[in-house]
Amino acid sequence: MPAETFTRTTQDVADRVKNSFGDTSGSQLTDPMIIRWINDGQQEIVNNNAILKDTRFANIVAGQSDYSFPADRVQYIEALYIDGRPVRNATPQEFREYILKEDPNLIAKADIPNIWQERAGIITLYPTPQKAFTNGLKMEYVKQPLPITAIGSAFLLSIPDRYLNELVSYVMANALEMDENFNAAEIKRGQFREGLDRQYLKENTSQISKYPQVMADPDDYLV
Repeated sequence: MPAETFTRTTQDVADRVKNSFGDTSGSQLTDPMIIRWINDGQQEIVNNNAILKDTRFANIVAGQSDYSFPADRVQYIEALYIDGRPVRNATPQEFREYILKEDPNLIAKADIPNIWQERAGIITLYPTPQKAFTNGLKMEYVKQPLPITAIGSAFLLSIPDRYLNELVSYVMANALEMDENFNAAEIKRGQFREGLDRQYLKENTSQISKYPQVMADPDDYLV
């Protein structure tokens, strides 16, 4: 995928939802409601599609096995590399079982650890690295969306612009449900899910094509 753009605002969502709902004055759909639904919708989008990707580097310290998460709101780590080499991830239980099987006396040493686990925001490497590497720990991870606190043109969404339709569908579904229009709410939730599936396929489909021109998908934009 090309570089994402982040230009859409909470006002964009609120205007579209209020217009569709028929409540431009906000007498039924208050700002606190829309703010809550936007935050829930952004998180639901990221839960399903890993779109907020980032990378951080840290120094590897000889004799140190534990390292902290990046300061960002980390959803989960996708991959970890040491000195450019990928290290296998394990659950805490798998991590313990690996050590009990391979090195119950904890005597193993290595420049490059074989395995890592994460628990309570701490990354633990095993065996403990015996060699220092400047910026040798590379973490590829998915971030949580930043919560928005107000409706306005100055408050950017945390998700890419191409997900605006999906977020509007999510917020609209909640508004319809609040209005006890359950059938319409269910239809909107279905549109939200279909949109996420479509975006996921785009995210994971090879960009290589025999055609020199790729046309924009009109479903990605609101009229």
